[in-house]
Amino acid sequence: MKKEWYEKIMSKLLSYDCDFIEIYYEETKKKNYILIDKKLDDIVSSNTKGIGIRIINEGKVYYASTNDIGEESILSLATNLFIQAHCSKKEEVFFQLPKEKKIEPKIKIEHDDYPIEKKIQILKEIDQTSRNYSPLISQVKAGFYETDKKYTIVNSDKKYISSKEVTTRLICMPYASKEGKMEYSFTSYGKGMGYELLDHFDIQNFALSQAKIAVDKLSAKKFKGGKVPVIIGSGFGAVIFHEACVHSLEATSVADGLSVFSNKLGEKIASSKVTIIDDGTIKGEWGTTKIDSEGNKTQKNILIKNGVLKSYLVDYANAKKMHHPLTGSGRRESYLYAPTSRMNNTYLDKGKDKIEDMIKSIDYGIYCKSLSGGSVEVKTGDFNFSAGESYLIENGKITDMITGITLIGKGQDIIQKVEMVSDDLKIETGYCGSTSGIVLVTVGQPTIKVSEILVGGEG
Repeated sequence: MKKEWYEKIMSKLLSYDCDFIEIYYEETKKKNYILIDKKLDDIVSSNTKGIGIRIINEGKVYYASTNDIGEESILSLATNLFIQAHCSKKEEVFFQLPKEKKIEPKIKIEHDDYPIEKKIQILKEIDQTSRNYSPLISQVKAGFYETDKKYTIVNSDKKYISSKEVTTRLICMPYASKEGKMEYSFTSYGKGMGYELLDHFDIQNFALSQAKIAVDKLSAKKFKGGKVPVIIGSGFGAVIFHEACVHSLEATSVADGLSVFSNKLGEKIASSKVTIIDDGTIKGEWGTTKIDSEGNKTQKNILIKNGVLKSYLVDYANAKKMHHPLTGSGRRESYLYAPTSRMNNTYLDKGKDKIEDMIKSIDYGIYCKSLSGGSVEVKTGDFNFSAGESYLIENGKITDMITGITLIGKGQDIIQKVEMVSDDLKIETGYCGSTSGIVLVTVGQPTIKVSEILVGGEG
């Protein structure tokens, strides 16, 4: 859309008296390549474009969206919002924008420049490598997921800025079967870039490691459950902090006093071993964006430092309500949603403890090498997480693989029980759902030891 078009629409919108008006325009292309059971099951493509209008008046947010970008449709949409917001009509003024700012990442290998034949060849290699590991591998799913998003933000503060997001993700999901029992493993590798993500990437190890886990699960033992010390592995293990802690630091819940961490800035809320950071600027990461969905530059936000709460994640609307600086955290899935405070790349910072010392310190406990997901109630901090790959620790040694366990507790408790933190920080890809839709995030941590967690089992 041209500058003159935005100026014309904004001039008409500003004929209503309200505190803030924003136009968000977006075009998105997605393409998925999915290989199942040695065959290319599907190539799914989608193209969407649309526009969202956001109005803030007297502290309340009003939002509507449409994929009809005609002037009449947009003005009709906006008029209904003004009525809802009780905005009065005033004389129309000419709204003039500054020169458009373009802030975009540099992409070395665009999605359409990488041959389809090579993409399919890599997926077939993942399939064959997994099957070669063991005859017990009965099925393999592999896939590439590509997204190209371009968006422009114009608002009544005379912001006129555009950017793009390019993400590429590779998944591997092998299934193992024996005597009527089936197990599976899942991993993914994603970056905020094009097919340069495959530079120096080990496809063989990517596939073999998951095939081994799926096969090992077939002979894994059950665990009775109970309160025990737990070691949580590096990488996606950090989903427990993402869900059980950092969601409760988003202004979405903090501003209205619904979070367990509301009004606690400057207080010690966690173990001194805990430093949690959310950083939207890490080059090429899955959760990285040059600007947020409100047109503000992303930044590195230290949320908790040595156990002390230092900052929340805050968007435009809530910044005014909370009297808190913006943190570049206003995000949305697409034009269908109004932005709100969200995470980007969130991780528990490195420590200096050794993993072998963690293991030796436990007489009886659990080593959760990976977690597969979970949920949290932000009002109470209660969480429930499923473990992916887990092992029993007995007399200071890792022994049997175990399966079917869950970690249960409260976020405000677990961050106080972190006893040891190693230096093997790893960041992994994920998706996060909230009031502004599903956004791309990474979670990360080094291997940690938690003094005690309630572990649910099946034994």
